[in-house]
Amino acid sequence: MRVLVAAAVVVAIALGTATVAYAPYHQQPAQPTGSALEKARSQLTTARAHAGFAAEAGTLVGVRQHTGHAVNCLVGASDRRFDRRWGHVCEGQGNGALPDLQAAGTSAQVIKAAQDATQIGLETLGQGNLAAAQAGAKKLAGMLEDVLKSLK
Repeated sequence: MRVLVAAAVVVAIALGTATVAYAPYHQQPAQPTGSALEKARSQLTTARAHAGFAAEAGTLVGVRQHTGHAVNCLVGASDRRFDRRWGHVCEGQGNGALPDLQAAGTSAQVIKAAQDATQIGLETLGQGNLAAAQAGAKKLAGMLEDVLKSLK
C-alpha cells in the first residue's frame, strides 16, 4: 500500500512540474485592442518566439511543434494552411499576422517578407532531419525579427 501511495505522489509531482515547465511560453498575451497593425505585431512577436523555441528544441517533434505554432500565428485560423494539430498559440490576438498586415495596409514589401517567412516555416515542417529543421526554424526566427523591425 505504501508503494502505491508513494508512486501516486511521485506521479502527481512529476505532472505538476511538467505543467509548470510548459506553461510560461504557452500563456496567451492580452488580446490587443488596437489596430490591425498592433494585432499583426503581437502575432509576429509570438510567432518569432515559437520559431526561437523550435530552433532550440532537441527533438524533431519539438522543432515541428513550435514551427507549427509559428506558421499558425502567421496564417490565422481561417487559412487553408492552418493546422489544428499544432494548436493556436495566437488565438485571440488577431486574425493571423498575414491577414492583419494586409488589413493594416502594410507595404507590399513587408507582406512579401512575412509570406516568405511562412513558406520557410512550411518547408521546415517538412524536414525529416533534426539539424536541417533547427536551421530552418532559426532562419524563420530571423526572418520574423526582420519583419518586426520593418514595422517600427
